[in-house]
Amino acid sequence: MDMNKEKWINEVMNSLDDVKSAEANPFLYNKILNTLGSGEVEYAPMKLVWLAAASFALLAVLNFQAMKKTGSDSNIRTEIQEIASAYNLVNTNSINY
Repeated sequence: MDMNKEKWINEVMNSLDDVKSAEANPFLYNKILNTLGSGEVEYAPMKLVWLAAASFALLAVLNFQAMKKTGSDSNIRTEIQEIASAYNLVNTNSINY
């Protein structure tokens, strides 16, 4: 069994011996250098910049409102716990509490 396993491992390891390496387009290097050396810088359109800024501002406002609401939820939880204690509805199960 071990001999078959070693044979299989050797076959897998040697399976890439006859594979040729990939050949790139001979002009690829020149194209890359030409693109990098052109010196032209493309900027994003102003409309897109303002849209991104407005999106971030809206996200910040929504996050602030969510945090503000979460803070008031803790008061509601406290009130619910007080009512539950008054009516002896307290969960004594320590696993799911």
